[in-house]
Amino acid sequence: MNNAALVNLDILGPAAPTGSELGRIAGAALHLPPVEIGFANAAPIQVPLFNMTTGGLWRVTGTARMGGSEVPGKSVPFSVVVKSIQSPALWSGIWQVPDHFRESLVRNYPWRTEAQVYASDLANNMPDGGRLPEVFAINELDDQRVAIWLEDVTQSPDDGWTDDVFCQAAALLGRLAGSGAVRQSGPALSIEKDAERLRYFLDSVGSLIYIPSLRGDELWQVPAVAEGASAELIAGLRSLTDRAHQLVDEILELPTFPAHGDASPQNLLIETREASVGEPGASPRFVVIDWGAYGAACAGFDLGQLLSGLVNNGLMSGEELYRLEPLCFHAYCDGLAESGADVRESAVLRGHAMTMALFTGLSAVPSQRLGEPDSEELRVFMAGRIVMARFVLDLLASTD
Repeated sequence: MNNAALVNLDILGPAAPTGSELGRIAGAALHLPPVEIGFANAAPIQVPLFNMTTGGLWRVTGTARMGGSEVPGKSVPFSVVVKSIQSPALWSGIWQVPDHFRESLVRNYPWRTEAQVYASDLANNMPDGGRLPEVFAINELDDQRVAIWLEDVTQSPDDGWTDDVFCQAAALLGRLAGSGAVRQSGPALSIEKDAERLRYFLDSVGSLIYIPSLRGDELWQVPAVAEGASAELIAGLRSLTDRAHQLVDEILELPTFPAHGDASPQNLLIETREASVGEPGASPRFVVIDWGAYGAACAGFDLGQLLSGLVNNGLMSGEELYRLEPLCFHAYCDGLAESGADVRESAVLRGHAMTMALFTGLSAVPSQRLGEPDSEELRVFMAGRIVMARFVLDLLASTD
C-alpha cells in the first residue's frame, strides 16, 4: 500500500493500523475479504469530558480498490469507527483523584468491560428491537489499552426521540434486563464487583465533588443556578446527600439483572428505516453502543439514563420527564414481562427511583458547565437540569 494514501492516521496514536490491518478492517466493513486501501483519513469524534476509560474516538473513512493494484477496478467508500479504551491510570484527569483512592481505582476499575462485551456472544442474543454494532477488530495495544474497530452506524435522519421511540427503547431495556440469554451470553455478571463499583461512585466522585457542592453555599449563588433553585429544592438535595449511603445499602438488597449501565439516548442509535425494517411506520431498531458500564444492577436502573440523557445535554426540557417517565416505566415493565422475568412493579419503581436519585439527582445541578461565563443559553440549560433534580426528588418521595 502507498503510504501517501494514509492521511492523518497518526492521530490514532498506538491504535493506528498498518496498511494490511486497515485492509482487513475495511474488507470486514464491506463484507469482503481483505481489500487494498486507496485512500484513508481519520477524524476525531468528540467524547464527554469526564470519561476516564475512553482514550479516543475516531472515524476512519476512505476508499478500497476492489480490483487490487495489479488489476485496477472500481473504488468503493468505507467508513469505520475506532475506539480506544484505557486503564484509568492513563486518564488525563487522574490527578483529580486523591492519592488514597487512585491506586484502588487503577487496580480495580473494570475498564476492559466494553471489549469483553464485544468479544462475547451477546450480539447473537440481543432481544428484539436492538442489536450491537458490527465489530471488525479488537486489538490489544498494551496492558493498559485496547482498540475496538466498529461499524459506523447510519442513523435515521427523520426519526427523533418521540414518546413512542422512548417507549420502544424502554421496552428494549426491560427485555435486556429480563433475558436469560443475555445473562448467560455476555461477560460474567459479578454482583460483588458491581456492588463495589456502586459504592465507589458514592465514595469517590459523589463524596468528593457532588455532595460537598450540594451541601455548600457557593453552588447556589451561581446566577444560572440561583435563578431557578428554590429553597425547597436545595433542602431536598441536601437531604438526599444525607441518605445517599442508606440508599446504596437498600439498592444492594434488591435482585439484580443485566443492565447496559449507560443507556442514554446518545447510546441507543436509531437505525434508518431502510436498514432496520424496510417499511414506513414500523418500529425503530436500536444499535446499542458504549457498553463500558455493563453489569449487574437492580431492575429499573437503565431507565434513569434513558430519561436523563437528553436533559443532561440540554436537548430536552426537564419538564418533559413528568410526562415521559410513567410511559417509559410501564413500557420497561412490559419488556421485563415479555422476557419472562418475575419481578414486582413496586420493586422496579423503587430501584429506578433510588438509582436515578443517586446517579442523576446528585449530579444534576453541579454541572461542569458552571465554570463558563454567565449567558442566557447557560441559564436555559441549567433550568432544565434544575427541573430534572426536582423531578428526581419527587420520584423518590413517591416511593418512600
